This record gives sequence, C-alpha cells and structure tokens, in this order.
Amino acid sequence: MLLMVLLLQIMVLAGTPEQVASKTGLDQDLFSTLNIEVNGTQLSVFVVAVTERAFNSRVSEQLLATLSPYVGGNVLYVNPAVEEVMPSFPFNPAVFKVSQDGAPDFVPTANDWVEISEGFLSGRFVMNPGGEAYGSGSEGLLLMDGHIDIMRPFTISYGGQSATFSVHSYATSAPSTTSGTASSPAQSSVVVPIPPQVTDLQDALTTGEFTAEGMASLFSLPPALVRTLDITMRTSELRLLFVLLSEDVRSGSFSDDLLTSIEPLIGTGAMMVWALSPTGSPFTPWSFFVQQNGTNYVFFSDASFVELTPGFLRSVEVPAGQLLAGVIRLPKGIDLAQPFAVFYGTNSAAFDAQ
Repeated sequence: MLLMVLLLQIMVLAGTPEQVASKTGLDQDLFSTLNIEVNGTQLSVFVVAVTERAFNSRVSEQLLATLSPYVGGNVLYVNPAVEEVMPSFPFNPAVFKVSQDGAPDFVPTANDWVEISEGFLSGRFVMNPGGEAYGSGSEGLLLMDGHIDIMRPFTISYGGQSATFSVHSYATSAPSTTSGTASSPAQSSVVVPIPPQVTDLQDALTTGEFTAEGMASLFSLPPALVRTLDITMRTSELRLLFVLLSEDVRSGSFSDDLLTSIEPLIGTGAMMVWALSPTGSPFTPWSFFVQQNGTNYVFFSDASFVELTPGFLRSVEVPAGQLLAGVIRLPKGIDLAQPFAVFYGTNSAAFDAQ
C-alpha cells in the first residue's frame, strides 16, 4: 500500500480539516473526507484533487511518481480507510458520483479507475505500513477526463455523504522540487494588440512531429530559443511550445501581425508559449512556474502574462485541434545569463544561459 500521508493515518480518519492540512501539508481546498458508517464500522474516504499543488505535501517518492502523469488531467486520489486491520471491506467504487453545474452527473465505471493498491476495485484492504494501530485501507485514482473540470466547483458523493470542492484556479505554491519558493515581483501591465491569427501552421503543430529542433527549424529560429513539452495522459495530450523572446525572433518566420504584437516584449525577459492538443486537454497558465538556482518562482498576478489569443489567461482547457497562445513575463529575479527551467506542473523544459 502506498501511503499518501506519511504521518498518522488516524489523523485523516479523525482530524479536523485544519489538523489534516497541518499534518499532511495539503492546502485545504485540495482535499475532503467522507465519513460513512458501514455495518457498525466508520469508513473514511479521503479524496484529493491531483493538481501541481498536491505535490507540495508529504507525499512518498513512490506515490509522487505514480501521480505525476495525471497532473492537469481532472484526476482524484481516493483513499478509503478504517481504524481496524481488515483484509477486505465493503467499499464499492461503483457507487461514487461526481456532480458539477452544467454537466451530467459522472458515475464512473471500472474503466475510469486506476488501482494504486492491488484489489482497490474489489474492496481489498491492506494494513497501514505504520502498524496495526493505524488501521488499513486502499488507494486508487478516479480519472474524470472531460466529464468534470476540477478547476470549477464540483461535489463528490458516496454512501449518502457528499463534499464540495472549490479548487483554486491558480498556483499558490510550486511543487517541492527545491528548497526555496518565491513570488515574482509585481510587473507593470502590458497590453498588446491580439493578432488576428497566431500561426497558419496550426495543423502541423497538432499532428506532426513535435520536437524543439523541429519547431526551431519550422520557424527559422536559433535552437537555443525553442523548447517543447509533450505531456501525454490517459486519454489526452497537451503540447507546449516555448519561444524565448530575444532579439533573434525578429528574423524568424512569424507573421507580421504576430511580430507587431510581441514587439514590446522582445528583449525584456519574456517567453511566448503556445498550448495545443490533438485530443483536447485541460490547460491553465497558472500551472507554470520558473526555477533557477534552487528557487521556484511562482505567479500570482495577471500582469505576469500577456494574451495572444482571447481567453488565454482564464483558460481551463485547449479544445482539440485548436491553439491558445500567450506570453510569460519571466520573474525579475531570473537571470538569463544563467540556466533556468520553466515548469508546467511537474514537467519541465530547461534553457541554457543566454
């Protein structure tokens, strides 16, 4: 059994939300616990929204590796547990229900679940590795894909109990990949004209080979300025193209309209980002952060971004075959003369010193 909570599972079983947050390191908007009495035994179902912020908690390295591919994929971590040690328990994932305004109720089938601990779907429980005093349980992942958007309020129900989630739509902290975290100093707002068309190569970007070398060649750019991320989840794919806006972008093969829009940002420490998806995929610019010299720089202000397509800043998904584009204004603490990395959730693209 892979325990998400490395401290005492009894805290999750009986603690208040404040106590659970303190002990687990999870933000309170990311989790909830349903307590149900089943045949005289209390079953506690601990549910966590799998976002990049969940990785800033006390997660085992093994579980972190298991969850990483699902960040941004509308996934819930589900941990049913009891205070006694039992080899099995009448926990039935099939009676879960998730509701959200504007969408039909999502009642998952077995295909919507991933077992983390063997036998999760059949009610098999395993003793907590901490010992008999900490009870037993199991772990699984609920893949909600396009049925439910976890960045909008939703309600989970099980056994006559329910809990409503309202997950923040921005990153309040970065994953704990380094020892330091910093907010970026306030940027002054920049407004640019939105070009009528970001690129006429959209089909090539969503269906062709997606590598940094290929994209640099496609747009006649120095390879050092271009990076890509291709993030594949269970039923979706998200492609991210990054272009560092140095003086050299003026000689690339971008349209005149696009160059006119990004002109005020060239040479200022900014990066253009295009988000594309052949399948349709969740996407929000607030999942970006920048890392350099042991510090994660996270974004809190709208002024850290500039829209190149309408709705980029408030987007929650990239529709299939479409493109969203904007500019990330790198934090003032970033030194372009030293290497840095731009992260989307737990995925990263490294840039060499410029």
